Amino acid sequence: MSAGGLGLHLAFGVPECPLLMRAPLWLILVLVLAIVGLGVYGYFTTPLPLGLSAVIHTPGGSNVAAPSATAVAGPAGARTAAGLPLVLGATSVVIDSVQRNQDLSAGGRGPVGMFTVVQLEIQNGGSDPLTPQTADFRLVDDRGRAYAIDAEATRAVNTSTKHRDLFDATVPPGGRLTSLLAFETAADASALSLRVRLGYGEVELPR
Repeated sequence: MSAGGLGLHLAFGVPECPLLMRAPLWLILVLVLAIVGLGVYGYFTTPLPLGLSAVIHTPGGSNVAAPSATAVAGPAGARTAAGLPLVLGATSVVIDSVQRNQDLSAGGRGPVGMFTVVQLEIQNGGSDPLTPQTADFRLVDDRGRAYAIDAEATRAVNTSTKHRDLFDATVPPGGRLTSLLAFETAADASALSLRVRLGYGEVELPR
């Protein structure tokens, strides 16, 4: 190749970048490493743009919390388990025990039939006396059937166990009262809940 040909190649070849000519090699390496580092950091911490995070799942996309529905507060005293207090305003109700298929007619002191007996404790944290009524309590089974208190059976079981009848007593402010409630329930009744209307709430009874 002639000298003129060589000179023509140098004149019309790819132009060399002045910045690359002047920048030291270590600076170029630092820039490359910084770009790679930012890319890796963004991959692990930031969801992909333009809606791509919905298609391509990256660690950064999983860090974004999914929008959740607004929590709706349940009714006051919704439900609680047996043994835990059911708080109804200033009143709390705790189920101490449940006895099923109880015959309360022994010695002719009670009505004939099979009853579910619930022992509960009512605490009055308010400033007024509390006078419960039989209509304040219903026993509900898994079929939605409701059972009312049997007043005669309730009186008999409280007398035999030496407890005060809840409906013949008043719970004073700051006081508490333990009593028993008797319900005549169907033989196939299961998954019972005590519905309390001193306010509103349900206590799931142990199976």
